[in-house]
Amino acid sequence: MLTRIISAVIGILLLGYIINTGNWIFYLGIYILNLCALYELSNAFKQKGISINLVLDAAVAAILLYFANFSVDFDFILAYFAIILIIIITFLYNLLNNNKKSLTDSVFSIFSFAYTSFLFMCIILVRNLPNGTILTWWIFITIWACDTGAFFIGIVFGKRLLAPTISPKKTLEGSMGGILFSVLACAIFAKYFIPEAAMVYVIALGFLISLFSQAGDLAASLIKRYCNLKDFSNIIPGHGGVLDRLDSALFSFPVAYIYILFILQKGGF
Repeated sequence: MLTRIISAVIGILLLGYIINTGNWIFYLGIYILNLCALYELSNAFKQKGISINLVLDAAVAAILLYFANFSVDFDFILAYFAIILIIIITFLYNLLNNNKKSLTDSVFSIFSFAYTSFLFMCIILVRNLPNGTILTWWIFITIWACDTGAFFIGIVFGKRLLAPTISPKKTLEGSMGGILFSVLACAIFAKYFIPEAAMVYVIALGFLISLFSQAGDLAASLIKRYCNLKDFSNIIPGHGGVLDRLDSALFSFPVAYIYILFILQKGGF
């Protein structure tokens, strides 16, 4: 437990540094996390005899995240172009190398890129919004509150299993606790740091983040169960891998970004 706490504190401090610093530090920090996530997926899928094109995924991710971080007006057509590029090159590479598993390997390469790089891109896009540092912390704290609420409420009151075939320890009561903690944390943070935000929109955001945070957690659990793994790696002592820690954030940030951009900034502020 002590190792887990120390790792969490160090991780939060490092994350805080790259979020608050921004610019190249933020880009490099997010890209390193993206690389770790891709590497973990690559190792996971190897357990099933699947080889993703790690070099190609990492190279295109570097370009996509660079434009997301440094472009004044980021155009989502670049994201679509990135996925098309991955599709074309991956299929050609596997076909030219006469890979008998070309379809499977290509599909999993495309999935690995989208699952990691598209979602890490959204963390950058939130950070680049007006007041982006505060917004990024807002989302992370809401996600962590959801995880905390689900864990403790699940331990104390958990009886009915939420998804026994995917994650046998998660309960419906824990999920409800995660939603409650998420909404409360989102509202309290907004009250003190984003007071101009209308509370009804804030509560809705907290609810959405809690749903997609838990969906991200279950999605990662599904991948691990498919690959017969307990954790994606042991890079973070006491916590597992990067994907084990950021699985909830990867689903939450895209939803939060869209919500902030099209709802909060259009009428909720």
